[in-house]
Amino acid sequence: MTAYRNDGDWGAGTGAGLDGRLTSLQVDFNFWGHEQRIQAMEDNPPSPIEISNIYAVGTQMHIVKEDATEYIVTLPQANFRPSVVATISAATHTPVLGDANGYKRCTNAGGCVVTLPLNDDVAFPIDTELGYRASSDGPVTFEVSTDGPTINPVPGFLNQSAQEGALVTLKKVGTDEWDIGGWLAPDVTA
Repeated sequence: MTAYRNDGDWGAGTGAGLDGRLTSLQVDFNFWGHEQRIQAMEDNPPSPIEISNIYAVGTQMHIVKEDATEYIVTLPQANFRPSVVATISAATHTPVLGDANGYKRCTNAGGCVVTLPLNDDVAFPIDTELGYRASSDGPVTFEVSTDGPTINPVPGFLNQSAQEGALVTLKKVGTDEWDIGGWLAPDVTA
């Protein structure tokens, strides 16, 4: 039996000696008791509670153990671009936050002028994409206000769609900086 110096939740202590120290025999007995319990656990390790089922619902992975304990882990996922398609029938368009990573079909017969706002006016996160399709004869033209932002052009091409059916994408690469790419109209004045 394990010996304790003091009284406590474990029962009465020995109160051994004036200084309260255990005898060497009591200390040896305590160590021996611990060794016996450790050896018993090593000889007969407890059986683990195994996993009985794993399934996923959306981004949640459910791990169910044999005792019905369930752990839920949120799985990481890529930042998917939403599939938002909208029509712009007006002759002008200024993108708003709701347009981020969306796809716009410009249907105005005379074309559409898209004016990119400054970050101070509409704070699109860097890596935002804006996609446009010229869905009529008129071109989709991309402009900025007199104060900016900057559109990084493709040398030899205009910042406008080439013809009906052309797709053009703008990608925000800096606070007030956008890259443009896609089926652009060639600059025949150059």
